[in-house]
Amino acid sequence: MTIQKSLLTFLLVLVLAPSYAQKYDVLELPSVPSALASKSLIYSIDKFGDRYFAVGQRGHILYSDDGGDSWIQAEVPVRSSILAINFVTPDLGWAVGHEAVILNTVDGGKTWSKQYDGIRYGNEGLAFYQELVKKNPDNEDYPYFVEELEFAVSQGADKPLFGVYFHNEKWGHALGAYGMALMTTDGGDSWEPVMHHIENNSFFHIFDFAPLPGEGKFFLSGEAGLFIEADVTSRVSVQVKSVPWEGSFFASVNTVDNAIVMGGLRGRMFRTPDVGETWAAVKKPSTSTIVDSVRLENGALIFVGIAGEILLSTDNGFNFTRLPISSGGRIYTVAEGPESTLLVGGPGGIQKLVLPQ
Repeated sequence: MTIQKSLLTFLLVLVLAPSYAQKYDVLELPSVPSALASKSLIYSIDKFGDRYFAVGQRGHILYSDDGGDSWIQAEVPVRSSILAINFVTPDLGWAVGHEAVILNTVDGGKTWSKQYDGIRYGNEGLAFYQELVKKNPDNEDYPYFVEELEFAVSQGADKPLFGVYFHNEKWGHALGAYGMALMTTDGGDSWEPVMHHIENNSFFHIFDFAPLPGEGKFFLSGEAGLFIEADVTSRVSVQVKSVPWEGSFFASVNTVDNAIVMGGLRGRMFRTPDVGETWAAVKKPSTSTIVDSVRLENGALIFVGIAGEILLSTDNGFNFTRLPISSGGRIYTVAEGPESTLLVGGPGGIQKLVLPQ
């Protein structure tokens, strides 16, 4: 696998840096309550129902019921860095992060339990693909997955999941580094590797994904121009070959007119109105690497650069302008706040910014 240098290297240091470098087992010790949790490193902010969530380093999961003005730290059983979160009902949610940890909550995010981790990923995944090889001796692809999982076992739990998405209360996916792809059909009681159903033979990192119209359909985007159209109902995925750039994409969003806008390394951004059949470069000011995005309730799009740039599009992603607001530092994530505000997170924690009128 060829990993590009410069800012991508910096980003991968942030999200791939092994938590096991600490002198304790982050999978066995709970996250420590901290009055400064909302001021510490935050990787992702999202809103589900009326509640906002922020996730970050050392197992921090925070929630806010007042629009991000104050934050409460949840009870989390691990100290792994948490990278993404998803809720399918106001009470039922999942979070993922370093060490391939998958957490579950049934009380709206106040308390969490561990469902899965990187040790299970290696051991169970290896046994799964060894069984596929035994049952399908003529299949030339399955032995590669065995080799990949043998390497995973040798590396221990050091495998980050970057995203989680549930289609309903039972059926969900978790995706991440080195092409990691897991599926559950029982609400996370068990997780099955599904890398063999995704056309990603180079095991590129999957950084982001979003649903497409139609049940069970979504797209994946990631390293080295990776863009995959997936239909998990039929377990079919197609890697789109027409992507006009081989750099990595870290942020993607679907527009109200069903186009997809993606942003990534070196501030590059592209738009496709037809799920990859055709592409156009987005018109935008020069920025640093694009790391996150959100579609606002009014249909406008916000993309953010790691150096702190905040971009706005009011025409479904054809054109972006830079907003005259700033967090004063690096940004890793953005979410729509209440009453014309944005919530942004990064190394300095969570900030609320007022959108210009």
